[in-house]
Amino acid sequence: MGDRGGSPARRRNHPSSMRGSETMISCRAAVMAALVAAPVGAAEIDPGAEAVLRGMCAALGGLASFTVTSDGSTDVILRDGRKLQLVATTTAVVDRAAGFRMRRDGPFGAVEAVHDGATLTVWSEALGGYAVTPAPGGLDEGLDALLAVFGEGAAGGADLLYADPCGNLMNGVESGDYIGVTTVGGVAAHHLFYRADDHDWQLWVRAEGAALPVRYVITSKWLMGAPQFTAQFHDWRFEADDDFSFTAPEGAREIAAADAARDMME
Repeated sequence: MGDRGGSPARRRNHPSSMRGSETMISCRAAVMAALVAAPVGAAEIDPGAEAVLRGMCAALGGLASFTVTSDGSTDVILRDGRKLQLVATTTAVVDRAAGFRMRRDGPFGAVEAVHDGATLTVWSEALGGYAVTPAPGGLDEGLDALLAVFGEGAAGGADLLYADPCGNLMNGVESGDYIGVTTVGGVAAHHLFYRADDHDWQLWVRAEGAALPVRYVITSKWLMGAPQFTAQFHDWRFEADDDFSFTAPEGAREIAAADAARDMME
């Protein structure tokens, strides 16, 4: 996400700039009109939004194995009102039957989570240690263990990796809107906006080729400052060249899961 705090340059004597501003205002007005058209509180899903979302869920759920990289950010609201945006890059290597490996490189060092179908291991560079917890099962069970033991901060956007992504995404949804087609990172994408009871979320889904997610934004609308989590996905490969084994780095020690969990919450 770019800096949204700046103000546009003032060029009052430039006719083309004025026309561009008027067009932008008209587009914004059209989007706002579409969003407020539905009755407040109505659990209504735009058919276009539902079709795109279901297509994405089918495409993701149908991948037996894949590798993807995401550039993400998490807003942190300080007590004095300052909003920090912590950024990180995450690479996920996934085999739905065999396991997963996720590595995140962020402001406090690297964190890696490895699931081999039997155990879940989480290593923290900052702590110089790793935690091991039982997690028998496939990808869904491994993700459940990761989120239950280490918290949502362990894998932002993990709800997209489940066999049935829509089951998680649609939990508590009150309404959904199809905004239109835009370009994200050079990729044409459908823009969807969904509202749930305590958060809003947006998805940009490829409009051409495989219906894979391009960008994902979650807004915690009732928390002070409305912090957001954002992930932008790229470098999809439909393979997982990994045996999902964990080898502890030299000098790393085994630590309690609770200690590793605190480090995951950036």
